[in-house]
Amino acid sequence: MTQIIAITGGIGSGKSTLCSKLKEKGFKIHSSDEQVGKIYKNREKKFITYLRTIGLSKSISKKNINKKIITKIIFENKQIRKKLELYIFKIVRKKRSDFIKQEKEKKTRIIFIDIPLLFENNLEKQFHKVISIIASKQVRLKRLKKTRKMTETQFKHIIRSQTSDIMRKKKSDYIIYNNSTLKDYKTKINKFINKL
Repeated sequence: MTQIIAITGGIGSGKSTLCSKLKEKGFKIHSSDEQVGKIYKNREKKFITYLRTIGLSKSISKKNINKKIITKIIFENKQIRKKLELYIFKIVRKKRSDFIKQEKEKKTRIIFIDIPLLFENNLEKQFHKVISIIASKQVRLKRLKKTRKMTETQFKHIIRSQTSDIMRKKKSDYIIYNNSTLKDYKTKINKFINKL
């Protein structure tokens, strides 16, 4: 039987680092964020038309889709955000389902599914185990300011739509804390992988 483990955590907690390390070790991973990235990168006509339909025309230029403009608009307009999420989540769910089916057919022992909004969308029961990456808000904001040039206002907007770490701790089978150095975090990841 293929064991399916979900990875989740708040923005800036360190999910990408965990996923990179798991890939290095040869584990199969499906990343929701990667799939979302592909949707924006591929710029299919259907998606462009949809963005215009729901009021995101300002984000479209000839060469690309400006995600910063989208982010600004959706944090000011919940209706547009919900419509956009509905479209994207449908595609990501299909890709995730196909990936799981494919790995089950291959009889892969363990697979990982990276889902940032796992608890927010009540998806945890679809998986055998859940691992949460936990880091304090202060640490996460510091990282995001450095890596994504994110402002404190943007960060606050995002975490408002995400579940709390208290809830993550209650609902998770494994927890990795990432409040210290990258070296310390990687040591914890290796310990987790060795337990598998």
